[in-house]
Amino acid sequence: MAIGGVEALDRHYSAFEGNWTVADCSADYGRLVVPHGNSEAPLYRWFHLKEAFSSRLLDRLLPDVGLSACADLSIADPFAGSGTTLLSGISACEGNGRRASVFGVERNPFIWELAQAKLQARIHGKAISGSFAAELEKIKKFYEDLNGEVFAVPSLSTLRNEKYFRPEHVQDLLRIRHAIDSGSTEATRAIFRVSLASCVEPCSRLRRDGRALRFEPSREPKFPWDVFLQRVDMVRRDLDLTDPASSSGEVFLGDARQVSSLALERDFDLILFSPPYPNNIDYTEIYKTEAWVLGCYESEAEMKAQRQRTIRSHPSVRFAQDFAYLKSGFASDVQDLVDPVVARVPLGDRYQEGRIEVITGYADDMLRVLIECREIIRSNGRLVFVVGNSLHGAGDSKYVIAADVIMGRLAEICGWRVSEVKVARMLKRRSGESAFLRESLVVLEPA
Repeated sequence: MAIGGVEALDRHYSAFEGNWTVADCSADYGRLVVPHGNSEAPLYRWFHLKEAFSSRLLDRLLPDVGLSACADLSIADPFAGSGTTLLSGISACEGNGRRASVFGVERNPFIWELAQAKLQARIHGKAISGSFAAELEKIKKFYEDLNGEVFAVPSLSTLRNEKYFRPEHVQDLLRIRHAIDSGSTEATRAIFRVSLASCVEPCSRLRRDGRALRFEPSREPKFPWDVFLQRVDMVRRDLDLTDPASSSGEVFLGDARQVSSLALERDFDLILFSPPYPNNIDYTEIYKTEAWVLGCYESEAEMKAQRQRTIRSHPSVRFAQDFAYLKSGFASDVQDLVDPVVARVPLGDRYQEGRIEVITGYADDMLRVLIECREIIRSNGRLVFVVGNSLHGAGDSKYVIAADVIMGRLAEICGWRVSEVKVARMLKRRSGESAFLRESLVVLEPA
């Protein structure tokens, strides 16, 4: 049974959702909003990103939104992540004799490099397999020549903690990186660097559980060079299995809140994305060891600046308190949407200020993204976002941040129409407390 603030907010969210078509689509989409099948699929299996959706999602979604009959498709993802939208968009079109033009934006420098590597592999496939094998031999030679050389360990305390990483393993990871930078070309360097990044976790006593890095004292770390050779062998096999594509694509290191300027006057048939969910997960923190091993940051200050450039979806850092919606014509509509949610944050809670910042900041950021996307969608195009809602607080002070409803209403405010909310799955552990504890696909069309 819904209780306290949960019940009050359910009524608030229902007032907006009552105008929309909401459907239980769990049979069709329940396994597709999580990375089901990705760990076995060529290219997708290069690095496990728990936050990704399935590589099979787009095949199911396209006919549902009326785009399967298009001759070619132009697809954008302003939260490109590991590149699932981009790769699956190309595969969906190529498999039906069509071509795709895909465009992505990603803010995290390591994850951007991951998307870039996979996209290049999907486009070129076996055409670069020969050069990949030849450059691997060069990398092996440079690695052997670096034997015994000692590199400066990055200033990240996690890499210097001997409980987490053996010093000799850190040195080996750095040797591999320097060998890659010396022995590879621009066409394959990102692929080799992603292969290295995938070695970091198994060569440590740390484990990502989706929310944080966990210390596993009983784990026996693997030796980096051995793991790297296994990874590049898998990559080479995947390249050999991938036919070159006639489609095209690119992914920018940039901000989803500026996607229209990055798109350079292009427009799109489909915009598909899954933004960071409004919860306590800081993706910069979770993937920091890979980023530091690759040299994405030179100092703690650089990493902090990166965290502050991200979407205001978590309270791990203090973000700038500037809200663009206050200077727009949408201010009163946005306030009507978020004020009842803010009012449910418990007074005196040690997280009170941070949680309020997340609610207001997330709404502001998502409004900016939706406004930007409205500028680049074709008149008959569709936008679909995948997002999960979350429960916060404890006891009678619990409250739900229904991101699907919040974003759907923000979309209406700035020129979209909510075509349908496809409920993909209920969050079973807590679903008895609110009908809005769910993960959904929200389908929009230009109003």
